[in-house]
Amino acid sequence: MLNFCEVVTSRQNPTVKRICSLAEKKKRHAEGLFRFDGIKLFREAAQCGICIEYAVIREDVSGEIEACVADAIKCGKLAKNAIFRVSESVFEKISEERSPEGIITVARFPENVVRHDGESIKLYTKEKILLAESIRDAGNLGTVIRSCAALGIERLIISDDCADVYNPKTIRAAMGGIFRLSIDIYPTEKMADVIRAQREGGKSVYAAALKEGAMKIGEDGFSKDACFVIGNEGHGLSDGVIDACDACAIIPMSEGSESLNAAAAAAICIWETVRMAEKQ
Repeated sequence: MLNFCEVVTSRQNPTVKRICSLAEKKKRHAEGLFRFDGIKLFREAAQCGICIEYAVIREDVSGEIEACVADAIKCGKLAKNAIFRVSESVFEKISEERSPEGIITVARFPENVVRHDGESIKLYTKEKILLAESIRDAGNLGTVIRSCAALGIERLIISDDCADVYNPKTIRAAMGGIFRLSIDIYPTEKMADVIRAQREGGKSVYAAALKEGAMKIGEDGFSKDACFVIGNEGHGLSDGVIDACDACAIIPMSEGSESLNAAAAAAICIWETVRMAEKQ
C-alpha cells in the first residue's frame, strides 16, 4: 500500500490548481509540463525514461495501479515525494477522462520533441521521415504520431501551427508514441525551406496533393529515400510547400469516394515510405 501519501481533499490546493492549469497550452509551455491519464501511459512514460513530476492517484485505487506505481518507485523511475494522492472529488476536477482509471501523470516535456527556430535546418538523410503542415485536429495529430511510431517512421517533422503535441487529446490518440518518436517542430513559414534542405541532402519529397501528373502511391517510381508531406484536414498543403517538393503523390481510390481523413492518408504514406526504404 502507498500509505505514506497524505490525501489531498481541497480543490484549492496549489498543486491541484497547478495541474489543472496544464489544460491550457500557454501554461503547459510556460512550465514545460504536460499531463495524461491512465495506467498504460504512466507505465510507458516510466519505461521510456520520461521525467515524471507527479503521479496523481485517486484515494480509492489499489491493485494494478498501486503495484505499477510501487514498481516505478522501486526501479528509481519515480520519487516517493512525487506521489500525490487525492480524494475522488479532487481527482474528478483534474481528470479530463469520462471514465478515469485513477491515475494522472504530470511529466516534463520529453527530449525527443524538439522545437526549432528555423534559422538552422537539420538534414534527416539517414532516417525514415514524414512531414506534416497545419494539422489542426489534436486527435488526427495524435493518430499520425501513433502510426509513425508503430510502422517504422523514425522522425516526424511538423509545422508549429499544427495542434499542440502536448494537448491531452493528442497524447491520448498517440497511445505512447509521443514518448518514443522523434518529433521536430519548425515555424510554419519555414516548412518549404525544410523540404528544400531535405531534397538537397538526397531525399525525394512528395506532396500528398491532388495535382495533374501526380504519382500514385503503391506504384513503382518512388525512390528508396522517398518521403511525403501531409496537409491540413480541410485545405490541404500550401502552394509554397507543394512547389518545394519534387512532385505530388495521390492515393488511388474508388471512383466517387471522398478524400481520406488526414490521419488515414498519413498512415498509407507512412507504409509506403517504410516499404520503399526497406525494398531491396
